[in-house]
Amino acid sequence: MKKKWFKNKPLIDSITRTSRFKILELFLIILALYAAFNFDKNQRNLFSGIIYCHTDTLFTILFLAFFFLTTLNTCISFYQYDTYIIRLKDKKNLIKKLISLTLQINGLLLLIYFIIYLSLNNLVMLDSYDIKPVFDYGINTDIYSLFIVIKFYLSAILYMILNTILFVIIKENKTVVINILYLSGFFLIGPNPTYKFSFLPWYYYHLIPYQSFRQEIIFFMLYIILGIAFISILGIIGTRQKRGVAYDN
Repeated sequence: MKKKWFKNKPLIDSITRTSRFKILELFLIILALYAAFNFDKNQRNLFSGIIYCHTDTLFTILFLAFFFLTTLNTCISFYQYDTYIIRLKDKKNLIKKLISLTLQINGLLLLIYFIIYLSLNNLVMLDSYDIKPVFDYGINTDIYSLFIVIKFYLSAILYMILNTILFVIIKENKTVVINILYLSGFFLIGPNPTYKFSFLPWYYYHLIPYQSFRQEIIFFMLYIILGIAFISILGIIGTRQKRGVAYDN
């Protein structure tokens, strides 16, 4: 990982020094501030606050929209380096390089976000570390909040990779349209209780009571496996496209 970081460092430096990226960093700070103060005032404690924030529809939309923009910015910037792209042997290497670059830049932003969010959230929730039972799961909010965080950010990472591949296949405009439709789905598909597996991604960002905590974990793992398979198929489709060097919207 360290080797890949230094290998991509010239590209990362050139992308992160642009004025567009500086604006994104400002939005990131605003997002982290919003997240830190986004909790149920009637259940003011650290673990319940983490669960509330990461299952809140507005926060989810803002978070995914932000990291879609950062992914889009990385992809557009990458395609400006024609001479670098020419050195890549085939479309498969191009996709792998772009995914690696996207995850490294977004990972850096996620680290900054976590530092701001957790620091402020711990100050806001100082001495408020009560734990409470979660549904009929037989666990408390401390354990469930950890699961929610893992579920939220793992889903978000898949979202970043998916958008990177979509950009390669269909370019900017169509990728933007697809993401607008996807984010609109949060307003159309509510957090209705479900006891059957669903491939609809919106369900996994909502706070939904399952029959058991074990069932929720199994359904989420199955969703992730199918999501990885879907992304892999798209990646194969992308590698079979005719390779182009210049970015064409």
